Amino acid sequence: MSKTSDGTSAEGRVPPPANTQFLKGRSGNPRGRPKGAVSIERLTRNFALKTQTVAISGELKRLSRLEIAILRLKAVAATGKPAAAALLNQLRGVTVPKERERQGGFLMVPATLTQEEWIAKMRAVSKDSVEPGTEVNVEAEEFSKAARGEPSLLGEALLAFHRKYSI
Repeated sequence: MSKTSDGTSAEGRVPPPANTQFLKGRSGNPRGRPKGAVSIERLTRNFALKTQTVAISGELKRLSRLEIAILRLKAVAATGKPAAAALLNQLRGVTVPKERERQGGFLMVPATLTQEEWIAKMRAVSKDSVEPGTEVNVEAEEFSKAARGEPSLLGEALLAFHRKYSI
């Protein structure tokens, strides 16, 4: 930070008077944080880790508030709420440990193909694929059948899961 001739910095900041400045080698907060002061992280952790008894599928279970919130979020996401699914993915991104970044790498160059070879290869790869926009969400279809009362093994399983984890 460069100072001008009148003592102000280039940004226009004027330092406080010399008699009110901290002495060199002395802390500006000599007593430090008071005893008993708790951080917001600690308060949040204590709240989230408290356990409560909850009835899940008619069975009483003792779970932490965090576990209850995550189970509830999963149940809401299973009903098709995109905001709940996005929040669940965000939580997974925060809690799942990230892989170490690799410092180096290498480049693999595929063998050169003629246009006909490349077209034949892509046709072979995509022969089992579905046209964009024509795929069917099987879980949603089966869940809907089970909710309407139509027999479906997967739908019954999805409906049972929904009933179990809906608080």
